[in-house]
Amino acid sequence: MNLPTGAFAPIPTPLDGERWPDPVALDRHLRFLRDGGLDGVLIHGTNGEFPSFEISERIAVAEAAARFGSGLSLMLCVGSCAIPEVIQLVQAARFFNYRSALLPPPFYYRSAPLDGLIAFFRRILDTAELPVLLYHIPQVTGVPISEAILDAVADHPSFGGVKDSSGSSEDLARFTARLEDRAYLVGHDRLLSKARAAGGRGSITAAASVVPGLVMATQRDAANQPDLDRVRSLLES
Repeated sequence: MNLPTGAFAPIPTPLDGERWPDPVALDRHLRFLRDGGLDGVLIHGTNGEFPSFEISERIAVAEAAARFGSGLSLMLCVGSCAIPEVIQLVQAARFFNYRSALLPPPFYYRSAPLDGLIAFFRRILDTAELPVLLYHIPQVTGVPISEAILDAVADHPSFGGVKDSSGSSEDLARFTARLEDRAYLVGHDRLLSKARAAGGRGSITAAASVVPGLVMATQRDAANQPDLDRVRSLLES
């Protein structure tokens, strides 16, 4: 399994004046990121506001990104609470030759039983023919990727690892200790150097969409982390 590695940008979804996805702006942004040295991009992640788009729009954006991919490794967020929609998005990712997919937990019923969550994840993994990363962002979904969930999917051939956007050093340590043969991609700019030192395979962070060269430099040398932190502070403000 070719696991995602390196620095990815979770890009916004550009819209035109009528608020439809804008493929020209998307192409321009992908070229900017490629020229900045990034390894890949995440399409329709949290920064891409995937819950705000209906499924045909999400597939159209996925297709446009594949057409204008500029040599970047493409990852598609396939999040939805409806299993048939998730499967349809996974199939689109395969059809458009994406390298990986990102799968959040079903996020509406936050007290779903563990058995149901495991069944959800394994059902999607069973349909995938590309690496699928589980998306840990409990401050948004209310559903963490727990040790029990990891235990239940650890042996699945389509399980590619975890994207961790919790911003928690404790979660970083927990996941990197568990995912030696899978991908751990940190989702917070301030933890980029710490994740690299702990054995993570890369990052999917907001600042990569703005200062890709600085994110790449920080991947290589932790001395650049303070500069990246300052950019992150500007984005947060």
